Amino acid sequence: MTPEALTKSPASAVAPAPVRPPKRPRRTDRPVGRRADMLGKLTVAALVLAVWELSVRLWLPDYLPTPSGVAGAAWPTLTSPDFRTAFGETLGGVLLGLLIGCVAGTALGLAVGRVPWLRHLTSPYVSGLYAMPMLAIVPMATIWLGYSSQTRLAVIALSAFLPCVVSTGDGARNVPVQLSELAQMLRLSRPRVVVDVLLPATLPFVVAGVQVAVGRALVGAVAVEFLASLPGLGTFILTNARSFDQDAAFVAVLVLAVLGIAARTGTEAALRRLAPWHLHVNR
Repeated sequence: MTPEALTKSPASAVAPAPVRPPKRPRRTDRPVGRRADMLGKLTVAALVLAVWELSVRLWLPDYLPTPSGVAGAAWPTLTSPDFRTAFGETLGGVLLGLLIGCVAGTALGLAVGRVPWLRHLTSPYVSGLYAMPMLAIVPMATIWLGYSSQTRLAVIALSAFLPCVVSTGDGARNVPVQLSELAQMLRLSRPRVVVDVLLPATLPFVVAGVQVAVGRALVGAVAVEFLASLPGLGTFILTNARSFDQDAAFVAVLVLAVLGIAARTGTEAALRRLAPWHLHVNR
């Protein structure tokens, strides 16, 4: 048989293997349903509470707080005059200190982020104070300002001031170049540039600074109340813990945690309302 016949023979012709479409990889990032997500969180919380309760009942000392004891002491503690007075003192000082510190810190952060020579002059001091624990200045602040609410207000304001300066300064320094060029093309005045360009562009950084400031402000307030014996939740926790009323003290600790969570949720809701485009871009 000739080579031509061999090449034309259907028996000798090799059929190409069928090409199978590639299998789609299984998605591992499917969004969890809201009900399943809530069920998972509640399950974890129930396990933690059960382990906590059993550990205290079986192995740990009886004077330690338990979930059942905290739940039983919650309503009497929250409705007591001592707690209401302490809560009002701490909340009032934190709100006023946050207002002063965040407004001043945001204003200075915008200036530091946009003025290079001001940034070079202030960055060592801002960075050093930001890294320093605020607890270190509480004893000296009590000597300078006395054992009064002014000491608490000063520590809270300084604790809130520094995160706002650092975060807002980073945001103002990293404003997109396209926005600055557009403002120059439109010949916007400096106040219009600040209101229409700078503030919207740095708003997520401002919110991030406020979120950090809230946590530091609560820590500063409680620390001053611990060390200076000022009326507030810090003194309430210390007094009840020393008198072995651990459940009432833990109720006050939970109230501080709820305040921090509520502040974070509120700032995120404000960002979602004022600048929804940032949330869409960062998804």
